[in-house]
Amino acid sequence: MFSALFLILLGLATGASAKLHKIIIGTFSTESLYTVQYNDVLEDLTLVAQSAASAASSWITLNHDRTKLYGTNWDSQEPTWISYDVTDPYDIKVEAKIIAGSMCSGSKSIFVNAYQEKPYSVYGNYYYGDARCSTVLSVHKNGTLKEVIQEYVYLPGSAVHGTAITPDGCFLLSADTEGNLIWTHRIDQVTGTLSNVSVIEGPSDGSGPRHLTIHKNGNYAYVVFEESSEVVQYSIGKDGTLSPVGDIYSLLRKGQDPANYWADEVSLSRENNYLWATNRARNNTQKEYVSAFQLNPTGDICSSEPFQRLHRRFDG
Repeated sequence: MFSALFLILLGLATGASAKLHKIIIGTFSTESLYTVQYNDVLEDLTLVAQSAASAASSWITLNHDRTKLYGTNWDSQEPTWISYDVTDPYDIKVEAKIIAGSMCSGSKSIFVNAYQEKPYSVYGNYYYGDARCSTVLSVHKNGTLKEVIQEYVYLPGSAVHGTAITPDGCFLLSADTEGNLIWTHRIDQVTGTLSNVSVIEGPSDGSGPRHLTIHKNGNYAYVVFEESSEVVQYSIGKDGTLSPVGDIYSLLRKGQDPANYWADEVSLSRENNYLWATNRARNNTQKEYVSAFQLNPTGDICSSEPFQRLHRRFDG
């Protein structure tokens, strides 16, 4: 399993129009960060660097100017977040490691998100054990993680696996997998701290919201549900409250049992005209799917069926 994000470096060209892009990859199982180069004309990938990290990371994300990378410390027995300097993507350096407070016990850091405007706060979520807590961290002027400025709680039994920030920077949405809830928190745009606005339940018992993404116009959020292998589109009100829109979109073919699958990720194309969602299999005898849904210009999903579904069976 891995988490990945794109670090685009301008000015590195091959040929008349090709550009080389750097992708930084962190993994659950290795204390390394891998830099992969993508050629957008040849459409090939090349591993160009491996940097020592002080932890395996279940999730990584870039700051606003792409000079710092924030990650989770999956190896730690207490929720911990790490920041790296990535100004040289061939030689990534550890700069800080921040341990969260002790409000919740037995949990790990699972997800991290970075505010893209001042004060550039960083939001970290817990998983396993007592995972109802989450953390807001401040950063130094250079973007390195500084300290915990807020610990806040969801509900007993909650465990948030992913978050998304609305384009206007007003709200943080949280996918509470274990609580089967989706939360909205208001972001104080001066301090970066959070206050609870609302919470809604998933579309069915135990559906398990895992990750979510938000359309660039800020009107819609799309949530992938781990246990039911579904995607739901939600409208985002001016006060941050969510309301389901239209159908529930299955990531499975007719007759397939959700118990054999495990939905994972949801993402938008760069132009926000396609929605991608991935679905894992629980064993290597099943096929795993990537589904693509076409969106109209306002962000609505165009059809109850994905216009394309690719599959691959992974061995081992």
